[in-house]
Amino acid sequence: MNKLQILMPVYNEALSIENTLKEIHDTLNGKIDFEFIISEDGSTDGTKEILKKLENTYPMILISDDSRKYYSKAVIDGIKKADGNYLLIKDSDGQCDPKDILNFWSVKENSDLVNGYRYPRYDFAYRRFISKIFYYLYKILFNVPLRDPSFAYVFMNKKVYSSLNNFEPLMPDGFFWEFNARAKSLNFSFNEIKINHRKRSSGDTKIYTLKNLPRIAFTNGIGLLKLRFLTK
Repeated sequence: MNKLQILMPVYNEALSIENTLKEIHDTLNGKIDFEFIISEDGSTDGTKEILKKLENTYPMILISDDSRKYYSKAVIDGIKKADGNYLLIKDSDGQCDPKDILNFWSVKENSDLVNGYRYPRYDFAYRRFISKIFYYLYKILFNVPLRDPSFAYVFMNKKVYSSLNNFEPLMPDGFFWEFNARAKSLNFSFNEIKINHRKRSSGDTKIYTLKNLPRIAFTNGIGLLKLRFLTK
């Protein structure tokens, strides 16, 4: 039987992570053979303790760290634990509707990767503006055939994640820009589906704040240029 693993990087989601996992489980239970891979990234708000409890409730591989390694490395550490036929990577903030996982699953044979694109997109206007500028630069540099290459709702087969599970990330806050560009350079095929993007179930973004955006834009811009030369 085909097995799906759902990889979720988690940092300080104590208010929502239990409901997020329950919603996914209740949506997929009895329909898809699945397992969670949770890459917990040094949370300080009680998330660790909640996940330890839930480890006995849901099928789960739990990776937990005392200190932060940050998003990209947390995702890569999770990919290294994967062994299923298919892997879905998604954020843990509740913005991804788990019903869309069934839509990913239904087109799993059509391409190597299936990416979700947000419409409408529930993010602050300043973040959408910066992303749009990056998008045009990204299309010029890589020509990846995606409308939303930065979004963390990506489904892939084992060939893809086995080929992309051990690189040193050049874009620490732009993992999926980089992941999709690397997949394109290896000639993997892409498909897209529209997903139901929701508002965060609790709290606010801890990374893409207005204060942090100039630093993020500069760091990821340099990473984007380095990646272009690396994937020629």
